[in-house]
Amino acid sequence: MRKCLKILPDTHKIVAKIVHDRIKDKYNVNLNLEKMLWGSVAPDVLPYYKLKRHYFDESGDYIAKEITKLIFFSRFSYSEGNESNLLINYVSKRLGIISHYLCDFVCYPHAYRMTFVENLRKHVKYEQDLALYARENKYLEENFSSVISVSDINFLEDSELKLEERVKKYLIDVIDQYKESDHSFDNDLNFALNLCTNISTLVIESSLQFQGDYDIQFI
Repeated sequence: MRKCLKILPDTHKIVAKIVHDRIKDKYNVNLNLEKMLWGSVAPDVLPYYKLKRHYFDESGDYIAKEITKLIFFSRFSYSEGNESNLLINYVSKRLGIISHYLCDFVCYPHAYRMTFVENLRKHVKYEQDLALYARENKYLEENFSSVISVSDINFLEDSELKLEERVKKYLIDVIDQYKESDHSFDNDLNFALNLCTNISTLVIESSLQFQGDYDIQFI
């Protein structure tokens, strides 16, 4: 079990590292990689997150709210020249934490709730094997494929739904697509990186383009 716990974080760190690099390349936004990597494994380490279970049914509302709050907060990190290290570190860590949950939402044992004693053994074994597969086959960005066909969220779109509600709906639609797709380690990792990239892109793009006229959407 100890060996398993040592390798399981690799999957989350691989995804977080690629997302970090994509944001830097596309937007010239240099998030704190160390903070982002720590955030990506923190939910499996810090006691607080034991109260925030890693299943969408229990924590979908929490993550949708966290994403929306981060969009609002990060506006102050990248607007009007206010790019302090403190703010960037905060955004980096929160994106890492959010990415952990997003990865779990599209991981077979979490999506199909392998929680009872017998299933829990299979759950741990699956994640152990997934981590090994990731280390051997998915450690570079070019090893991944884009798989999500759900339309991206347009945060400036005129909608009757609040942004938080739209984020939750998007997550539900992606998870539904995941459940309808072919099951494999490769598929899990493709969905994980694709979903984390899309949500991180939403946060960064909205912080770069968001105007004060849209404050009401975040209330």
